[in-house]
Amino acid sequence: MPIINNVSLAWVKCDPEAPVQYKGQGPYKWSVQVSTGDKKVSESWTKEFGMKMTPFEGSDGKIQYKTTLSAYAYAKDDGSGTTKKNRAITVMLMNGDLIDPNTIGNGSIGNVSFYLSEDKETRRLKGIQVRKLIKYEGSSDDKFELSDDFEIIESQSANSEEDPF
Repeated sequence: MPIINNVSLAWVKCDPEAPVQYKGQGPYKWSVQVSTGDKKVSESWTKEFGMKMTPFEGSDGKIQYKTTLSAYAYAKDDGSGTTKKNRAITVMLMNGDLIDPNTIGNGSIGNVSFYLSEDKETRRLKGIQVRKLIKYEGSSDDKFELSDDFEIIESQSANSEEDPF
């Protein structure tokens, strides 16, 4: 099982109880975006692991190279009609202590293990070991101020007595 070391982590979506769908469609997955600022490292990941790397401008204005590793959260239906959850992604600190994946902020540094098929076409995320944790805490900026100062305006349509829905 390959391990890539000292990568920048972003968009860690590995909560065992809350796998996500890409754009609200398709199978539920756990995933992490990994990146490097070293073009040679990026090229070696493409050669060794078949990763498709995408260049982007980092927050420091320098070119970075990223890819996403993911794993299916649920096994394919075997015909029995039951859905089985796959083994969750192991997320830990360097000392082996498990941590809540929801606390890993973008820019954290870690080591990432994944399964790689012989033909390098399939990569499945297995685990994340965090070396440098930038702790993510939900923002309170999204909270609205509550008030009794609001107005409800009745519909002015010609058929105002009918339910518009």
